[in-house]
Amino acid sequence: TALMLPLDVANNEGYSGCDGYDTAFCGGLDMEMFWNVIFWLVPIWTFVLIPFATFYYEADDGMLMAGTSVAPDAIKKSKLTQALCAQSVVLLFFGILFAVTYLLASDTDIPIQNYEVASVSSNRVNLFTTPANGGNFSIADFDDLTAGELATASVEGTSDVITLQVDLSTFYAGLMAWLGWFFFAIFGGIGLAALPLDMVMGFVNRPRHMDAVEFAEVKMGLQQRVNELVEIGELIKVEREQKKSRGKHTFL
Repeated sequence: TALMLPLDVANNEGYSGCDGYDTAFCGGLDMEMFWNVIFWLVPIWTFVLIPFATFYYEADDGMLMAGTSVAPDAIKKSKLTQALCAQSVVLLFFGILFAVTYLLASDTDIPIQNYEVASVSSNRVNLFTTPANGGNFSIADFDDLTAGELATASVEGTSDVITLQVDLSTFYAGLMAWLGWFFFAIFGGIGLAALPLDMVMGFVNRPRHMDAVEFAEVKMGLQQRVNELVEIGELIKVEREQKKSRGKHTFL
């Protein structure tokens, strides 16, 4: 989205002549389609690709403890099935959230002020300029009102409101941006507050040089732990061989 803004400016999408009658200054790109694609890629990446990759990475196929006393008759499970089940829960939750918010909050009220011109100059034959080269007519082709016509214009006493429904892509982009600012403020504030404390604790708990006595004690402790792990591994190996020789599997 950061690179889309200069692309939109360079394409002159906001110029009214890009509608068809003066396209010399336009880049020719359909920026509305580009923005819609970006707006839909953001929720797809956030609520589909990243959660599915996380669920698939953390899924357990059940073969880690296969053949041991914990799971002697383990059956391999599908990590893809587990990831899809978890992903369906995420899509269901956010699908309901987006559907409810769109039904309840997708209308936007645009305040307007009505201007009523009592009369126009008698010398005005045409109130608009015919588009060149047979282009399409747009509201930008209307000529500006003269000073005298503006002087006779009157403003209605009450304002009016136009209610429009925002399209799906724009609504969801605005909704995620609105919610995202809350998370950014919370986690950004926590991170800024915790950064100095983390740096201080990192300095306090920094690795220190050990003397010969401390080094010998740590080395002896590691050797004892390694010997214990080797003995546990040998016992597991003997247990599995005994089960194979008996031809049966038990949990005990």
